[in-house]
Amino acid sequence: MGYTRSPVVVIAPPEQDWGLAAHRARMRLSAAMQDRIGGQAGAVAAALMTGDRSGISEATNATLRASNLYHIVSISGLHMGMLAGFVFGALRWGLALIGPFALIWPTKKIAAAVALAASTAYLWVSGGDIATQRAWIMTAVMLLAILVDRRALSLHTVALAAIFLLFLWPEALTGPGFQMSFAATVALILMAAPWAAHYHRLPVVLRPVIMLVLTSLIAGLATAPIAAAHFGRMSQYGMLANLLAVPVMGIVVMPAGVLAAVLAPLGLAGPALWLMGLGTDWVLAVAEFVAGLAGAQTFLPAPPGWVLPVLALAAGAAVLSRGAFRAAMLALALVAFAGWGACPPVRRC
Repeated sequence: MGYTRSPVVVIAPPEQDWGLAAHRARMRLSAAMQDRIGGQAGAVAAALMTGDRSGISEATNATLRASNLYHIVSISGLHMGMLAGFVFGALRWGLALIGPFALIWPTKKIAAAVALAASTAYLWVSGGDIATQRAWIMTAVMLLAILVDRRALSLHTVALAAIFLLFLWPEALTGPGFQMSFAATVALILMAAPWAAHYHRLPVVLRPVIMLVLTSLIAGLATAPIAAAHFGRMSQYGMLANLLAVPVMGIVVMPAGVLAAVLAPLGLAGPALWLMGLGTDWVLAVAEFVAGLAGAQTFLPAPPGWVLPVLALAAGAAVLSRGAFRAAMLALALVAFAGWGACPPVRRC
């Protein structure tokens, strides 16, 4: 940062382009949401829907990090999936109620096309960082597969998203956003097949709870080493925080945000924003509770420079291989963890 003794002089007006238009729309929407909801709940709600995190105080950021809930204010697969899923499901259900037209119209494809348009608008307004772009690419491939009557292969979709993003921004590979986003996504995709094979053995009422526990556990385990390496800390009760907060995000906050966006042109967004504020208040209350627990955070030394690359290569090779080679790659990952564990607790190795 620096300073200047001379005032800013506007030499020429800014060029009008899509990026500038998106920024202006983002800031207008963010300001409107913060005015209607108010407080830190409004700032977090605005971050969820527009990507503008400027209203979130440092104290709130620290609380979200300590409780492992900071990912909720970084628009990624969680938000894109909730938004696209809600639009797709609500529109398909609504079209099914029309009557005889529902038997003639391709309601599933119509819902997929509208969900794709909503996801694209969300990407545009939010500014589109790496995690958001990855989420949009994967969502777009899934919805396009519905439109052309094809099945989208999830790991292939992840590879496509990674190739596209690295072709445009190869430096993103070293950033925590890229690494954590892809690690969590791949881990959750790998969980899908075992879950599909065994979920029918569970009681129906317990399936959503068990799935939420498993997804929180697996995504947390996949991203914890990356977060610890980059930020030097680990949340001990992140699973508890996510179990309490993520369902409210999916059931209350994101649907209310979509409804508010639909009703805003009619001047009827107030009730939806009020409901969204209640859900966001709950998320912040959970973050404060978890962050206040004894030992909520553990601070770790930065790992040697070779640890994360070795972990990434070992994990990727283990996913793509079988048999003895997979076992060897898992052993290599343990060696990397051992090298990290040998570091002194107060400095980088």
